[in-house]
Amino acid sequence: MNAGVFSTRSLAVAGLLLVAGTLLTACSATGSTASVPSSGPWASEFAENYKRADSDFTRSVLVDGVISEQEFAETIDGFRRCLRSHEISISDYRFDGSFRTSFPPELGNDQANTLTKGCSRSSGEDLIASLYTWVHRNPKNVDETRIIVDCLIRSGVVSTAYKVDDYLAGAIADKYPFSDEKSGREALETCRMDPLGLGK
Repeated sequence: MNAGVFSTRSLAVAGLLLVAGTLLTACSATGSTASVPSSGPWASEFAENYKRADSDFTRSVLVDGVISEQEFAETIDGFRRCLRSHEISISDYRFDGSFRTSFPPELGNDQANTLTKGCSRSSGEDLIASLYTWVHRNPKNVDETRIIVDCLIRSGVVSTAYKVDDYLAGAIADKYPFSDEKSGREALETCRMDPLGLGK
C-alpha cells in the first residue's frame, strides 16, 4: 500500500502560516447566507462555507453556525465510505484537519489525490470538517501567526524576544533560531497543529 498526507487547510509562507484556503479562494456561490448567524468569531467563515455548499446535508450542518461532534463524526464517516469505494483508507485524522491515506500502488499518487479531493467535496469534509477543526483549535479566531509564535516561546525553543516578523522571515528559508534543533522542530510541528494546546 502507498501512503500520502493530506490536509483540509491550505498553507502559505512555505507551509507555515495557516490560512483558510478552502474557504477564501472560491468565488462562486451556490447558496444564500441569509439564515446563517452573523455574529461570533467564525461567523463570516460559516457564512462563506454555507454559500459554497452544494448539498443539503452540508448546508444543514452549517446553517446554525455550530458544528456538533455528531455532525463532525457523520461527515467523516461519509468521507471514509466514499474513499473506501475507491480502495483508499484514511487514518490519523488530526486536530488540525490533516490526515493520512493508504491506497493500492496501482492507483498512483495523482489519482489517489484526485479521488480524495472528490470525496472530501462530496461528503462535505472540505467545508464541515475543516471548519470544525479550525474552530476547535482556535475558538476565538485570533491571529494564527501570533499564537504559533507564543506557543514556540512557551515551549522554550526560542527566546522571549522572538517576534512574529522573525517567524515569518524564518518560514521563507525554513530556518529558525531554535536553542536545540531537534526539540525546536518537534515544538514547531506541535505549535502549528495545536498552538493553544486545546487538543491535549
